[in-house]
Amino acid sequence: MTLRITVSLPDDVAGPLRDLPAGQVSAYVAEALRRRQLVERMQDALAGAGHREYAPDPAEAAALRDRLRVPGDVRDETVRRLQAEGVLPADWQPGR
Repeated sequence: MTLRITVSLPDDVAGPLRDLPAGQVSAYVAEALRRRQLVERMQDALAGAGHREYAPDPAEAAALRDRLRVPGDVRDETVRRLQAEGVLPADWQPGR
């Protein structure tokens, strides 16, 4: 069964749809919606397991990683302190 729906999209989103061959817009949109639904189900499962939520948009996710990233000088000083205290082996290096 299929359902016919009319939607309005901003030009920047709809632009690529204009380039698709006739008859393939529905398939393209259906695949995009399936992928989004999969992301939402995974996010719900992760949230249910106690994980933090992250935006599905790659640009938003990258911006969040940048905001949460520990500055290199702070990381290096912490590693040196933990090595000096014997918590970390002297040759331990953080993954970068």
